[in-house]
Amino acid sequence: MRYLSKYKLLISLAFFAFWQFHTEAQSKQGTVRIETSAHIDQMVAQKKAYNKTLETTPGYKVQIYYGSEKRCYEVKDEFNALFPDITTSIIFSTPQWKLQVGNFRTRLEADHAMVQIKKEYPAAIVLATDIEIQ
Repeated sequence: MRYLSKYKLLISLAFFAFWQFHTEAQSKQGTVRIETSAHIDQMVAQKKAYNKTLETTPGYKVQIYYGSEKRCYEVKDEFNALFPDITTSIIFSTPQWKLQVGNFRTRLEADHAMVQIKKEYPAAIVLATDIEIQ
C-alpha cells in the first residue's frame, strides 16, 4: 500500500512538471524571418511570365452529346437556354460531333456542375481535357 502511494506521488509530480513546461512553452512568443535569394525571386517572376502566355491548362469538361452535326447544334442551343452561364464548345472527331460544356479546373467542380446537368442530360460524362484559361 505504501508503495502505491509513493507511485501516485511520483506520477503527480511528473504531471505537474510537464504541465508547467507545457504552459510556459505556449506563453513565449517569437519572430519568424524568411530569407530568400534574388535568384529564387527571378525564377518565380519568370514562371509567372510564362504562365501568362499559356492559353490552355489541364482541366475537365462535361460531354453531353456525341453524334450528328445537326443534332449537336440543336443540343447546344437547348443547353445554352437552360444553362446560359456555362460555356459550350463543339468538337469534330471523325465521324462524330461532340458537345462539351464548361471549363472546370478540378474534378470536384466538374462533378458539382454535373449534378445539375445530369437532370437534363442523363448520358453526360466528365472528361479530363485541356481547358481554356480565361
